[in-house]
Amino acid sequence: MPVRVQITCSLEPSNYPPLKAFLAQNLPNVRGFEGCERVNILFDETQSKMLIDEDWQSIKAHQNYMEFINNNGVLEKLTAHFSEPPKISYFYNGNL
Repeated sequence: MPVRVQITCSLEPSNYPPLKAFLAQNLPNVRGFEGCERVNILFDETQSKMLIDEDWQSIKAHQNYMEFINNNGVLEKLTAHFSEPPKISYFYNGNL
């Protein structure tokens, strides 16, 4: 079942330039991962927040990706830019 994944991240303001460089380098890998349909990155610099807004073919596909980046060290490098752990939410169409 298709799922929208939203990851809310609190950032250290001084981390914006290195974070943006990291994302530019790594976003093609996310977009090319099996099951990923779309990834957008949105910033609210006044509140030091970043929203990772993604569409995946399933929760399992997203979880496979998260396991992959956890195992290869990319997740640790990404979260080093955060001031607290990210909050991951899964949303699906309720067909209402």
